[in-house]
Amino acid sequence: MKLIVLHVLRALGFFYLSRRLVANKTLILAYHGFEVLDETRFRDQLFIKAQTLKQRFDYLKKHCNVVPLDAFDQGQSENQSENQSKDQSKNQVMITIDDGWYSTLSVAAPLLKQYNMPYTVYLTTENVLDNQPIFHIALDYILGHNLGKRLIYANGRGFDIDRVISHENIDHLCQSIKAVKTQPNDTALLSEIAKALQFDFQQVIDKKTLTLMSVDEVRSIKALGASIQLHTHTHNTPLDDGDLFAEEINLNRQHIIDIVGQTPEHHCYPSGVYNLDSFAHLRCLNVKTATTCYPGFVNRTSDNMELPRFLDAENIPQIVFEAEVSGVLEIFRNLRKTVTGLFRRSNLTTQLQ
Repeated sequence: MKLIVLHVLRALGFFYLSRRLVANKTLILAYHGFEVLDETRFRDQLFIKAQTLKQRFDYLKKHCNVVPLDAFDQGQSENQSENQSKDQSKNQVMITIDDGWYSTLSVAAPLLKQYNMPYTVYLTTENVLDNQPIFHIALDYILGHNLGKRLIYANGRGFDIDRVISHENIDHLCQSIKAVKTQPNDTALLSEIAKALQFDFQQVIDKKTLTLMSVDEVRSIKALGASIQLHTHTHNTPLDDGDLFAEEINLNRQHIIDIVGQTPEHHCYPSGVYNLDSFAHLRCLNVKTATTCYPGFVNRTSDNMELPRFLDAENIPQIVFEAEVSGVLEIFRNLRKTVTGLFRRSNLTTQLQ
């Protein structure tokens, strides 16, 4: 029903009108990985196909002004919107990509260059330096591709599995196997599990499907125009320890400086995890902006330490993407907030009478 309503609204010209209403605001888009083999089959909320991405970029090129994240630094975000008043049907968009998957270089970067669009890569550096498949993602990939098969595995040190893999037990199996890994990304263990299932995991390793970029590859994407920014060293936000939080940022920053020779000043909260203390910690560390995983547009009242983003992936229909980018869904969110606020005030008034 939602998709039908959106199609009707677009046909009636509401998307065009909406873009005029949000012309003085900015939407930050967020991406993660890009499909190399069949990643969208098992995590379509994390990966996106090249053809889908091209469709997104076609829409952005036609209807939006794509600007770099640094526009916030330079005080240009709102000035640019004012300068664009002659064509208020084009609102402003920024493109960000989390983690630094190898597919960011192999799949996304060529398309971004083709469309001449600036973008930011939020880089988590521990996995760049390690440069092996991300263990929990790769394990989920292996088990998810072998549902219904019997996994018989023993590591010779008291750990044994003899289970048929199912939707119901896959999470438990992942936790059990993760508990016996000998390093953060234990590729040898992943290969043993895959071998026990007679699953070709080597192609995943060879194509770097579930691996982040290497140091040299980060330098390559930087040379292609990417802005490399902060995403913590270990993809973790210690909420209750300011010193550990600072260590995550400082390590991340120093490694990025060592890799690309520039000091990052923008941060993305890993998995969208943060609290109010995070704002003060980041400001003390001279971080200028921080992005979240909550949808919405950035405007004059937005806190730079809590910038909303729209998470795009293969699971998002094109019409929903267009509705978000055009501001239609933002208008609906604001209307819902207004109605909810009025309803709450009405109830409060009734209770006081």
